[in-house]
Amino acid sequence: MSRVILLAADHPLPYYQSDIQRPSPPSRGPIVVILPPELYCFSVQPHRDYRIAVEELGLEMKPHQYELNLDATEQDAQQLRDYLTQHGRPGEQVELWNLWVGDMNVRAFHLEGPLRDLDKEALEQLFEKDQTCMTITI
Repeated sequence: MSRVILLAADHPLPYYQSDIQRPSPPSRGPIVVILPPELYCFSVQPHRDYRIAVEELGLEMKPHQYELNLDATEQDAQQLRDYLTQHGRPGEQVELWNLWVGDMNVRAFHLEGPLRDLDKEALEQLFEKDQTCMTITI
């Protein structure tokens, strides 16, 4: 199984790559893995790698979908709020999806709230369950 985090909207959104890096995760044991810097930055990218697997889940989603590189940190929450404020429309709703794709039966857990409440704790709730949709009103 693999995890994918999606942003879904009713209209196209631009791709985005932050230049603010997160701290690298701690190494475990004697092996040190060096990952490219873009893996440590908030980003909004094309939904390509897991598109077919997500479609196989059979969930109803808004039509314009983007893969997010997102962690449950205040820094990432702020960057996502800034991105949605800049590219969203007041009053519109977008969906954040935390999905595990693979061979499983799916029933999504739903949360709702305004953009101003999107913080570290809200992102932690998004990641708590295997299949979660958070609807955010801009």
